[in-house]
Amino acid sequence: MSNRAILADDGWNGSVPDWVTVLVTECDQSSQATVAKKLDVSSALVSQTIRNQYKGNMGNVETIVRETFMNAPVQCGALGGEIESATCLTWRRRAENLTSSSPMRVMMFHACRACPKFKPEAEE
Repeated sequence: MSNRAILADDGWNGSVPDWVTVLVTECDQSSQATVAKKLDVSSALVSQTIRNQYKGNMGNVETIVRETFMNAPVQCGALGGEIESATCLTWRRRAENLTSSSPMRVMMFHACRACPKFKPEAEE
């Protein structure tokens, strides 16, 4: 058992959720900094999550981990079929603000904001 796995087990009182186990495994296979970069969060947030000490919205972290590393396909009406959940997450994050006049970006901005999976960061 790795040091991170021990920290997770202690922090979660022996009931480590499956997505935290995946997070630990990903960190053990590369590094905490690499995983944080893939998740687009800080390394401190990853550490605090593993130890069950993160004071922010843990549900949001769970969603990001599941959609980045557990990657279930998502039906996307705008793109006309199944896409990886990580791709969906990327488009939803971009839909927070319209920062481009690219036709694709504008289309996805409107499509994502109309999608039931879209939740503005302020609401999560």
